[in-house]
Order: sequence, then C-alpha cells, then structure tokens
Amino acid sequence: MARFLVAMGAIAVLATAGQAAAQTPAAVSHVGDIPQAIRLDHEEAIRHLTALSHRGTPVGAVAKKALVAVREHHAKENEFILPPLTLLQSLSEGKVSPDMKWAIAMADRVKAEREQIFQTHVKITELMNELLAAAEKAHDKDAKEFAESAVTDALSDMEMQEPMTILIGEYLKTKLPATP
Repeated sequence: MARFLVAMGAIAVLATAGQAAAQTPAAVSHVGDIPQAIRLDHEEAIRHLTALSHRGTPVGAVAKKALVAVREHHAKENEFILPPLTLLQSLSEGKVSPDMKWAIAMADRVKAEREQIFQTHVKITELMNELLAAAEKAHDKDAKEFAESAVTDALSDMEMQEPMTILIGEYLKTKLPATP
C-alpha cells in the first residue's frame, strides 16, 4: 500500500511538472537528473536490501555484501548511465537542442565501459543467487522475492537502459552539430 501511495504521489508531481513544462518553451533535463521511476525503484531496492542486511541470519550476511555492490552500481548508473534517459520524452516529441550535448559524452562512456558494467551485473547476479540460496534454506519468502526481482532489474539494465542510453547518444550525434 505504501508503494502505491508513493507511486500516486509521484504521478501527481509529474502531472504538475508536465503542466509547468508545457508552459515553458525549453524544459530540458539537467545533467544530474535521472528518471523519477528509476530513482524510486533504486530507493526501494536499497531500503529493502538494508532491511534484509540487518537480519542476524545467513540472509543478512549475504544482503550486507549485496548492499555494497548494489549501492556502487547505482552510483555509477546515476553518474552517467541514467541521466540521458531523462531526454526520452523530449526526443520522442522531436525536440532536440544543443543543451542536450552532455548526453553524448555519457552515452560514449557507457559504450566504452560496457564490459565493466556487464561484470558488475554478473557480480550482482551472483550475489542475488547467493541470497536466493540463503533465503530458500531459511524459508524466507521476502528475501527470495527480492533476490529474484533484483536479477530482473539487472536484466532490464543490460537489455534496455544501457542500450537506450547509447541510442540517445548516437541519435543526438546525428541531430546536433559536431563540436571541434
């Protein structure tokens, strides 16, 4: 229920922001922004994993290790993988402006660091498999569901978010003049 209320609050904020953006001619995302839906998912995942890490069981011990890896990965995503995704709405409306160039460098970095990013996903998936095994042994349905959900999130990152970021960069390169 709490997650539903947070989601409804987020929708209300987005509706208000959408009205304000419609009134201003150049509502462009800023370099440090990330999509709100992803930010909320990250916050929920960290909250849940933190709660699991406080358990004095094997589940808690694995969750502590996973928490470190997930926080590090989220920090990297927030730094350069996710911010270009905030441009999707504008780009889908055919709006491209020179102040979007920042996304090209981020997309190029995602492309350059793909192998490292992939290895991070492998590490997180291994930790989630370890968490899943501990949860199954302890008959901990909550931890089991979290571990399964986290693996799905990692797949979403690799199959959709990272390629979308690269695609945004490539698209902007075709639409914006090259910088010397």
